Amino acid sequence: METPLIRPGAVQGPDSPLQLVVHFDDAAGGNLAVQMLHALGVPGDRVGVVDPDRMERRRGMILTVPCPDEATLDRAEDLCRKLGGRVHRREG
Repeated sequence: METPLIRPGAVQGPDSPLQLVVHFDDAAGGNLAVQMLHALGVPGDRVGVVDPDRMERRRGMILTVPCPDEATLDRAEDLCRKLGGRVHRREG
Protein backbone atom coordinates (compact mmCIF):
# COMPACT_ATOMS: atom_id res chain seq x y z
CA MET A 1 0.00 0.00 0.00
CA GLU A 2 1.32 3.44 -0.88
CA THR A 3 1.82 6.15 1.69
CA PRO A 4 -0.87 8.83 1.34
CA LEU A 5 0.31 12.20 0.10
CA ILE A 6 -0.24 15.29 2.19
CA ARG A 7 -1.09 18.28 0.08
CA PRO A 8 -0.19 21.75 1.28
CA GLY A 9 -3.06 24.13 1.79
CA ALA A 10 -4.57 26.76 3.98
CA VAL A 11 -4.86 25.82 7.62
CA GLN A 12 -8.28 26.61 8.98
CA GLY A 13 -8.80 28.15 12.38
CA PRO A 14 -9.54 26.09 15.47
CA ASP A 15 -12.87 24.43 15.99
CA SER A 16 -15.77 26.50 17.23
CA PRO A 17 -15.74 27.03 20.98
CA LEU A 18 -19.52 26.50 21.02
CA GLN A 19 -20.34 22.79 21.24
CA LEU A 20 -23.12 20.49 22.27
CA VAL A 21 -22.57 17.01 23.64
CA VAL A 22 -25.73 14.98 23.17
CA HIS A 23 -26.48 11.49 24.46
CA PHE A 24 -29.18 9.50 22.69
CA ASP A 25 -30.50 6.29 24.29
CA ASP A 26 -31.49 5.12 20.81
CA ALA A 27 -28.99 5.18 17.93
CA ALA A 28 -31.81 5.81 15.44
CA GLY A 29 -32.47 9.19 17.07
CA GLY A 30 -28.77 10.00 16.85
CA ASN A 31 -28.63 9.09 13.17
CA LEU A 32 -31.66 11.26 12.43
CA ALA A 33 -30.09 14.15 14.37
CA VAL A 34 -26.89 13.93 12.32
CA GLN A 35 -28.91 14.20 9.10
CA MET A 36 -31.05 17.08 10.33
CA LEU A 37 -28.17 19.06 11.88
CA HIS A 38 -26.63 19.43 8.44
CA ALA A 39 -29.79 21.22 7.29
CA LEU A 40 -29.38 23.69 10.20
CA GLY A 41 -25.94 24.73 9.02
CA VAL A 42 -23.76 22.50 11.19
CA PRO A 43 -20.79 21.23 9.16
CA GLY A 44 -21.34 17.48 8.83
CA ASP A 45 -17.65 16.65 8.71
CA ARG A 46 -17.14 18.21 12.17
CA VAL A 47 -19.84 16.23 14.04
CA GLY A 48 -18.20 13.66 16.31
CA VAL A 49 -19.98 10.34 16.80
CA VAL A 50 -19.52 7.60 19.38
CA ASP A 51 -21.48 4.73 17.91
CA PRO A 52 -23.18 1.88 19.81
CA ASP A 53 -20.28 -0.53 19.23
CA ARG A 54 -18.07 1.65 21.44
CA MET A 55 -20.69 2.20 24.16
CA GLU A 56 -20.64 0.20 27.37
CA ARG A 57 -24.09 -1.35 26.95
CA ARG A 58 -23.85 -1.42 23.12
CA ARG A 59 -26.85 0.90 22.93
CA GLY A 60 -27.32 4.56 22.16
CA MET A 61 -25.11 7.19 20.57
CA ILE A 62 -23.16 10.25 21.67
CA LEU A 63 -22.75 13.24 19.36
CA THR A 64 -20.37 16.18 19.67
CA VAL A 65 -21.83 19.06 17.66
CA PRO A 66 -19.70 22.16 17.00
CA CYS A 67 -21.78 25.22 16.13
CA PRO A 68 -20.52 28.30 14.26
CA ASP A 69 -22.65 30.76 16.24
CA GLU A 70 -25.05 31.07 19.18
CA ALA A 71 -28.19 31.02 17.00
CA THR A 72 -27.19 27.71 15.39
CA LEU A 73 -26.32 26.34 18.82
CA ASP A 74 -29.82 27.15 20.11
CA ARG A 75 -31.51 25.58 17.07
CA ALA A 76 -29.33 22.45 17.28
CA GLU A 77 -30.03 22.11 21.01
CA ASP A 78 -33.78 22.38 20.43
CA LEU A 79 -33.68 19.81 17.61
CA CYS A 80 -31.68 17.29 19.66
CA ARG A 81 -34.02 17.65 22.65
CA LYS A 82 -37.06 17.07 20.40
CA LEU A 83 -35.43 13.88 19.09
CA GLY A 84 -34.96 12.57 22.64
CA GLY A 85 -31.34 13.52 23.30
CA ARG A 86 -29.92 14.65 26.63
CA VAL A 87 -28.02 17.84 25.81
CA HIS A 88 -24.97 19.30 27.54
CA ARG A 89 -23.41 22.61 26.44
CA ARG A 90 -19.68 22.99 26.35
CA GLU A 91 -17.75 26.20 25.71
CA GLY A 92 -14.12 26.90 25.35
